[in-house]
Amino acid sequence: MFKKVCLAGLVATVFSFAQEETYIRNICDTLSVSATPKVELKLKRVEETVWYGSRDLKKTDSVKVNVHEDYSTITPIMQKTSLRIPYSIDAGCVSSNYNLFKYGEWDQNGKKWTLNDENDDYGSWIIDVNLYNIPGFDSTNSNNVLVVKKGGVNSEELSFSADDLMVSRTFEFAFDSWQAIVLGRVKKSDGGALLYSGSAFRLDSADAVAAALAAFNKREDVPDSLSKIQVQVLRPVLTDPNKKAVNSSSSVAESSSSEAKSSSSVVSSSSVESSSSVEPESSESSTAIGRLQATPRAFGAARAIRRLDGSVVKAGEQLVPGVYYVKGVDGRWKKQVELP
Repeated sequence: MFKKVCLAGLVATVFSFAQEETYIRNICDTLSVSATPKVELKLKRVEETVWYGSRDLKKTDSVKVNVHEDYSTITPIMQKTSLRIPYSIDAGCVSSNYNLFKYGEWDQNGKKWTLNDENDDYGSWIIDVNLYNIPGFDSTNSNNVLVVKKGGVNSEELSFSADDLMVSRTFEFAFDSWQAIVLGRVKKSDGGALLYSGSAFRLDSADAVAAALAAFNKREDVPDSLSKIQVQVLRPVLTDPNKKAVNSSSSVAESSSSEAKSSSSVVSSSSVESSSSVEPESSESSTAIGRLQATPRAFGAARAIRRLDGSVVKAGEQLVPGVYYVKGVDGRWKKQVELP
C-alpha cells in the first residue's frame, strides 16, 4: 500500500586532514562515539493544514493552519479513517531492536485518540543521508532519516515502506512525516450526506496530498458531479526534548506562517510518487556536506553562514568556536568548524 524506499550504501571516500582540521558531519558523528549512543525522540508538535477548494486543486476557497502541542486536540475530517501520530521512540545511529514505540492512534469507533504505549516490538535506526542514497533526500535538504519499523530493523536489508520513515530537514534535528486525507461530501435529499475519502502517508507534503487525491479519484463510487473537496494535512514532528529550543528562522511560528502561505501550492503537485530506484553516487563528495577546515574569525558579506539551528550569522559578526553551515560557490551548504 505504501511506496517502498530503497537505500544504497555509498563507497566511503578517504580524506587526508591537516592536524588543525576536524570532520563533523551530523548527529551520527556524535552519537557513534557517545557514552549514551541513543536519544529519546518525543513529539514536539503536529502542524495541521485544512484546505477547501476545487477537486482539481486549482482553486482555493479557504485555508486554515493550526499547530497542536497535543495530538489529542486534532479532529480528523473523516471519522472513519486510520491515523497514527508518533509520540516517542529511542533511536541511535546503529540499528536497534526491541524498542518501545509510543504512538497516538485514532479510534474510529469511539471517535477519539488513544495512546499505544505497550508495543516494544519495534526497531529504530537514525541513518546519515551522506552514507546512504535516499531518493529525493541528500545533504542539501536533509540531515538524517529515522527508521521505526515493527518487528525490527535489519541494517543489511535497506528497503523500507514510507510509513516506516521520518526525515530530519537541513539545519534541524527534528524528524517529520506527512499524512493527508481527502474528503468529498455529496448532500442527500434527506439532509444527510454521502462521504468519500482517500488518504496517504508520505515523506513530502505535496506527495502525500497527491497520493491521497489519487486514492480518492480511484474510487468508482465517487460521482463525477462532485466538484469540491476538503484536504487535511498533518505533519507530526519528533525532536530531542533535551535540546534547547531555538528562536530563529526554524521556529514554529515561522514554520506555521510559511505553511499558511504555501498551502495552495502544497496541494497542487501532480506528482504522486518520486522514483524509488537508487543509483549509487560515484563519490561521497557529490552528496556529503563536505570537508571541514578552519574559517576566518569574522566573515565578510560575501559568504552566507548559518548556525546549526538554522539562524543566520550576520556579516561582520565575530564567530565563536563551533560548527557552522557555510554556503559554497556550488550553492550547497557545507559544515565548517571555527577553531578557538
